[in-house]
Parts: sequence; C-alpha cells; structure tokens
Amino acid sequence: MGLNLTADQAAMQRQLVTFTKQHLAPLDHQIDQTGEFPKAAYDLLIQQKVPQLGLAKPYGAGLGMQSRALVLSIIARGSASLAVMLEGLWKAAEQIDHYGTTAQKDKYLAPAVDHLMGFAITEPSGGSLLGVKTMATKTADGWLINGEKAFITNGGQATTYVILARTDQGEFATFIIDTSMPGVTTADKQTTMGLRGVSVAGLHLHNVKVTAENILGRPGQGLEIARRNQAIARIMMGAIAAGIMEHALDCVKSYAEKREVVDGTLNTIPAVQTKVANMTMQKRAAELLALDAAQQVDANVDFEAAAAMAKLYGGHQGFKVTNEAIQVVGGVAYTHEFPLEQLLRDVRALDLAEGSSEWISQDLGAIELGVMEQQNTLNQQPVPTAKRIQVADLHRVVKKLRLTEDVPVNVGNVSTAKRIIALGRGALDPAVVLKAQQLAKWIGATIAVTRPLTTLEQFSVDQQIGLGGATVNPEVIITLGISGADQFVIGMVGAKHIVAVNQDETAPIFKVAQHAFVGNVDDFLTGILAALN
Repeated sequence: MGLNLTADQAAMQRQLVTFTKQHLAPLDHQIDQTGEFPKAAYDLLIQQKVPQLGLAKPYGAGLGMQSRALVLSIIARGSASLAVMLEGLWKAAEQIDHYGTTAQKDKYLAPAVDHLMGFAITEPSGGSLLGVKTMATKTADGWLINGEKAFITNGGQATTYVILARTDQGEFATFIIDTSMPGVTTADKQTTMGLRGVSVAGLHLHNVKVTAENILGRPGQGLEIARRNQAIARIMMGAIAAGIMEHALDCVKSYAEKREVVDGTLNTIPAVQTKVANMTMQKRAAELLALDAAQQVDANVDFEAAAAMAKLYGGHQGFKVTNEAIQVVGGVAYTHEFPLEQLLRDVRALDLAEGSSEWISQDLGAIELGVMEQQNTLNQQPVPTAKRIQVADLHRVVKKLRLTEDVPVNVGNVSTAKRIIALGRGALDPAVVLKAQQLAKWIGATIAVTRPLTTLEQFSVDQQIGLGGATVNPEVIITLGISGADQFVIGMVGAKHIVAVNQDETAPIFKVAQHAFVGNVDDFLTGILAALN
C-alpha cells in the first residue's frame, strides 16, 4: 500500500528504512532501559546526516514538511525517542527559518546539524500559551528575562532554545537564548514513563540579558510564532505516532507467523486477522492525516486544523493499536523482553505532548466553528470590573463570606478543610507566607500550595492541590499568586467561593473566581488582616 511518494521520497524511504532497521532498532531497548541520553545513537543519526534532513537550505537538505514527516515516521519505527528528539530540533529550527533574520539563521541553524535545539513554552503552572508568566523587561540596551520553563523536549541537551515570554509592555515575544548566557541554568532531567531516551527538563532564567538580536520576529508576534510552532509539532507527532503503530504491527506479524497454536500458527486465526486488519487501517489513516497536514504546510495554506487532526488521531489510535497488539501477542508482550510494553509507554506521551487531546479537540472545534480568533481574544480579556475588588472592599468580602463567624476549631487537612489559603509562585516572599499563615490562623483555614512550592522546605506534597495533588471542595478558597492553569483549577472545581489574587488582570484564575483582587499579594493580605481586625 503505497503513499504516492515521489521518486526522491521513495528512494529516501528505502534508505532510511534499512538504516533504521539495522542500526537504530537494535539500540532502542537499551535506550529505554537506561533512560539516559542516547549519545551513541544520536551520533549515528549525525553520521547519516539525518538531522540535516529537517533543516532549510543552505544549512540542511531543505526538504519539504511532507518529507520531514515521512522521515520522522520511519525513524519512529526503530526508536520513538530518537524521532521525538529530531522533532524537538526541527520545530525550533523551523521557526527560526520562518521568522528569523539572516544573521540569526547563520548563527543558530548552521550548528543544528550536530547540536540539539528546543522550543520552551510550558511553565511549572501549565502548558497554556496564555498562561506564560516568564517576563521580559525592557532595558536601555535590550531585555532582562526572568522566569521558569518546564517539560522542554531536548531540555538539558540542547544548546539553543526559543522561549516564549511576556514583555513588561503587555505583549508576547519569542527570544532565542543559549546555555552559555549568564543566568541560564538547566533543571534536573525528568524521569518519564516512556520516550525515556528523550531529555526532558526545564530552564531557570534569572536576569538573562539579551539584545534585539535575540528577538525572533518582533515584540507582539510571540503568540503567532508559538502557535505555528505548536501546529508544526502536532504534524510531526502525528507522523511519529504512525511510525510507532508500524513498529507494533511489525511485532505482531513477526510473532504471529512463528507462534504455534492448536490448529496452526497464530496468523491463521480469523479473530487475529480481523484485529490486524483494523490496526492496519488505523495506522494507515494516521499516516495519511500526518502527510496531508504536512502537504498543506508545503502548499503554504492554513494548516492548523489539519495539524490538530493529525495529532489527535495519531495519539488516540496509536495507543489503541499498540494496546491491541499486546492483546494479540498475549502474556509475553507484558514483559520487558518484548518491545510492545515499551511502545505502549512511548505512544502514551503523544496524547499529552503539544497540548492534551482535550485541549486540541477544543481548538479544532473552535477552528471548524469559525470562532478560534474570537476565543483567543476572549481568553486575553482582563477580568471584568464587576468581579474586581479593592483594599477598601475587603471588609465587605469578610462579612459576605462570614470569615469571622463559625471559625473551625479543627481545621483538618487540605482534602477536608472548609477554608483554604492556596499559595502560588506569586506568594513566595517569606513575609507574604507569614501573613498568609496569620490569615489562615484567624479564619480557621489550612495552607495549600501549587506543585512548584512542594519543593520548598516548609511545604509538603500533602499540601498540593491540582493534578498530582488533592482535589478540594471548601466553602472558601483564597488563592494568592496563582495563575490558574488547568492543572490547578482541576483540583478546586468543588470550591463554593473563590477569592483570587494576582497581578495579571488576564490570569485564568479570574475566570472561575467570584472576587478578583488585581494587584500585589502583600497589599491584599495587609488589607484583609486589617479588615478582620
């Protein structure tokens, strides 16, 4: 079943399939078992000039997006980890080629033939583009960047990163930074369930000085660049999912041909044949969706919806196909000695990477209904005036929420508390924490935190709310310095009344809060303690 490839694509496919089967596939089990960056395997890719296939001329082969998707699918048949490493490099390089100056291309794309790159959007509070808190402050000769990035593909191994930040002028901008800059440090590598060869880590950015030469595109263009990057990445992930499915099917076919059952071999059983037929159709559809979306990039037409479909279908069906492959093979597939359990772990990540399936489904629906731009505009709107409160209003809030009445004697833990003070990264100052503890004592509340604060000595994971932490349903929750990313909000959906405090008037937390204090956390705490007094 051909893919209507050009002669050049077909020749490249044959060469890469042979290379992947002979040199990469034998290393994949070891890559998974060690969980370390596979330098020897990546060196093989460099020797074969595979990284260059995803780079624009004159720095690389200048292949179109459809050919790049084909390459990633083939590499994923042998090692999904190596394919995802290339995806991390190629999506960042693609944005520099598309938006960068000649000087930027010469400086950053030429070394990319043997040095990894990464694109950093996600932060500890969440992966939403609009939830970015990394700040770029204008100076006389450039910008100062402060913030924290998380879950970066190739994080810790890349030498160059494209990062999304907010400017102090209220715009989004993308900057190109490298690890040699003062103030740039790499967080520890994450231990992941699958794709264990991929280095996934964060960046700490402390007063990183950059100049206009480091801005990709122009200030105010950051969201456009980040969205294009995300759409390109979704196409590549769809192609990688198709490659993993192909790998799973190969395992099933090879095993079924040799496995003897009562009446012959496993491949003669009608039920097995039916399963393999369905798996093959799902793989084929994923392959075609990814290549179709890539072709739209090459044709220079709007490809965002096609990219979303490629990623959604690839992630969903990739897991189904791999899981079904385990079902066909049986118990041996549940062991570390057989590749399928690893493939199941690898493909599971593709339902989360570059936006969860729920998030992408929402994007796709908004695109198809013609309300995507309207939705993006609404997401960036400041909190309505009707929700806003000032220091002068805090005594009324105290009275309305009856904070001086029925103060619990036994506060309880985070999961059972009726009143909660939740601290985020905007409430890290020791003086602020002391005031928050005083407030908690006066109103009978327990202290909760977001995930980043659990690394501090005075807090524990037992106090965490949100994904990976507790789900709470208090009568009152006061959130201090919390942006309100999905990972946090999911843990407080049962709260009856939410008072949110944040300096960013567009913070997502305000969309679920009844009262919104836009301003400094310390000012709020001083005011509410005075009101309680």
